[in-house]
Amino acid sequence: MSNKTVQYKRTLRGSVGAGVGALFNGNGRRFFILEHKDASRYHKAGESQKIIIDQVELGRDGDCQVRFDDDTFPTVSRKHAAIVKDGDKWKLIQLSQTNSTFLNGKPVTTEWYLENGDEIQLSIGGPRMGFIVPAGKQSLVSSIKMTERLELFRKQALRPYKTAIACMFTLLVLLSFGGGYVIWNQDKSIKDLLSMTETQHLMIQDAKKKYQQDSIEWAKKIKNIKPVTVHNTTVIDGDKILTNRIDAVKPSVYAVITTVYQEVNGNTQKIARSIGTGFLTSDGTFVTARHCVEPWLFNMELNKVYAVCQASQGMYKMYAVVSAINNKNDNFTIKNDRFVVDSSYDSPMKVNVEVEGETFELDSKVAFGTESSLGNDWAYCKIGKAGNIKTGKSMSSSLKSGTTVHVLGFPQGNGIGDGKNLVDPIYNKLNVARDGLTNARCIMVNQGIDHGNSGGPVFMLDKGQLYVIGIVSRGDHNSKFYNHLIPMCNLK
Repeated sequence: MSNKTVQYKRTLRGSVGAGVGALFNGNGRRFFILEHKDASRYHKAGESQKIIIDQVELGRDGDCQVRFDDDTFPTVSRKHAAIVKDGDKWKLIQLSQTNSTFLNGKPVTTEWYLENGDEIQLSIGGPRMGFIVPAGKQSLVSSIKMTERLELFRKQALRPYKTAIACMFTLLVLLSFGGGYVIWNQDKSIKDLLSMTETQHLMIQDAKKKYQQDSIEWAKKIKNIKPVTVHNTTVIDGDKILTNRIDAVKPSVYAVITTVYQEVNGNTQKIARSIGTGFLTSDGTFVTARHCVEPWLFNMELNKVYAVCQASQGMYKMYAVVSAINNKNDNFTIKNDRFVVDSSYDSPMKVNVEVEGETFELDSKVAFGTESSLGNDWAYCKIGKAGNIKTGKSMSSSLKSGTTVHVLGFPQGNGIGDGKNLVDPIYNKLNVARDGLTNARCIMVNQGIDHGNSGGPVFMLDKGQLYVIGIVSRGDHNSKFYNHLIPMCNLK
């Protein structure tokens, strides 16, 4: 046996990094087996424990990948020893300051290289294990089934860092506040909105009655107005009919509050919230922007959290719940996986995630990687009830510059609990800035919408009727003077 002394330090690369390599590059990695010769609470006598990572710790501590219980082996230290890969070999390292580690009956004072067939014992009278390296292709991690590899990854690569990874999720989300597509807002009015009092419910009912009465009055007025024909287009006192039509569709425009959740080691917690807009069409389709449904694909810091979830192969989860609220108290919630989206333009990318001084490059994807992908910022879901918004898909791809369009939404959260009605969307009027669609398959308009409008309906008045022709998406990357809207013709 040869001796080599180096200072031991547990690294994320030796556990999580090696574990990821074992999952996705099984042909390029080898593993060894610890054959347990003594029974304990966590291991049966004769059990063969496969080790697929480059660094494992042995002891009674809950973070140890090879663990022993207090009752059966009280002389085993909490962090007793470690086995670390060094080149093509593995070495046994003494960690305990009070209890010895034996290799083939001889005490290890620092560290020793292991050979196939060696026997390891932790303390006098402690548990014994055989160190076994399988022969040939059977020593490759690829010989282990993927389902078993995933379980070994969870138990070995992630066990020492379960707390650190949970903290990392929260930290990355906190760093993402204030930028990109999503506006984070925890205004008191929103908290009040989600926990409405009886008085507020009565306010909504009163508003509902007033809305119904106003609609009846408008209907009476319209009957008494004589239409005139100008250039084959019927016009009925334009301002009044527009106001009436806008009021009529407001109950089908919803404030969207997207709450992002993380699930780590079976524990679920809220990690972020954003405000947007959505709308309900006459065929029972609820529509909003995709970045209101899957914000992690549009925000780089959140995307790092998403990449960690993807690398964990489902052991760590990240999802969103969309809460839709309107001025008729006709509210509902939808989980993000119920929405129809088009991911065909999504782009793969690498992201660097840093934890405890170690940096790892993980595979991820984003929904804004190409110019064409920007036209896919839409999402919809059938919800089983209809609104009163009519769609104008055929109009949305051939708009002429100068065409007036009308927007309803909740910019910066305005319109949510800040007026007499609990929810009352804000109106804005814009002009189309160029003929047809941009290269991003978007409608370009002059600037006039803000965060919180995202996902809201864009209407055009045609022959006295309002039609939704687009969805509010984003500001132009190259100019502060324009906004891009997603045409309804993009929806599939």
